[in-house]
Amino acid sequence: MLFLALILLGFVASAYGTIIGAGGGFLFVPALLTFYQISPEAAAATGLAVVFINAVSGMPMLMKQRRVLIRTGLLLSLGAAPATFLGKWLVTYSPEAVFYALFACLLIGLGLFLTLKKPKQKQANTQAETAATAEAAGEMTLMPELDEETVKTWKLIAVGGLLGVVSSFFGIGGGWLLVPILVYGFSLPIKSATATSMFSLALYSLIGLIPSIVDGAVDWQVVAMSGIGVLIGAQVGAILSKKMKGATITRLLAVVVIVMGINMFFQM
Repeated sequence: MLFLALILLGFVASAYGTIIGAGGGFLFVPALLTFYQISPEAAAATGLAVVFINAVSGMPMLMKQRRVLIRTGLLLSLGAAPATFLGKWLVTYSPEAVFYALFACLLIGLGLFLTLKKPKQKQANTQAETAATAEAAGEMTLMPELDEETVKTWKLIAVGGLLGVVSSFFGIGGGWLLVPILVYGFSLPIKSATATSMFSLALYSLIGLIPSIVDGAVDWQVVAMSGIGVLIGAQVGAILSKKMKGATITRLLAVVVIVMGINMFFQM
């Protein structure tokens, strides 16, 4: 029963995480803490391993769909990679109660923001029309990179640093926070933002995972059992995310962050 439950959990978390560009850890880690006898540190480390597997396994499909912004993802990962070590230190040594409370408020506020705020649609609609025209003609198009003059390199690196800390501290990845930043802060189309989020997750989650592997904090039995569902779920999520409307993905993301925020209060 445990084996089947972990496979199902891995599938659901991976498919849902790939659709919204969040990696699946937001479902996986709370479930481990609730139903599996595991410490918070081990749950975070194991969740980050699942996030990495999810991001890597879904990447070929997302690359094939030409939705990943390579430069943007690399700069985000550049900032996130060193910050993951700080997140690892925080989860090991820092008191968590105040941080959990503040972070819960941030998540709930972000969820409400996503629910009420409408993204800038002009750029998204133009790109969608271009892609649709090319697809009808049987051509493949590359999603454009962010304009260097519009979005400075240091801004992407700074955002990556924030995501690196959050990702390794909670073991849930940072896509649920990165996607709204890319959409509302940098005016990226939602589908391009989710795919780019998964690309950067694949890079910096591996860096953040290394200290946990060295410390022996990862529960490899859980990773192995859930990994079957993760591998399948990532492919399903990548396919579904292309077919879903951007507004639907945004609503799914809003639900996730609100639920996560409420869950944080109960973990204090």
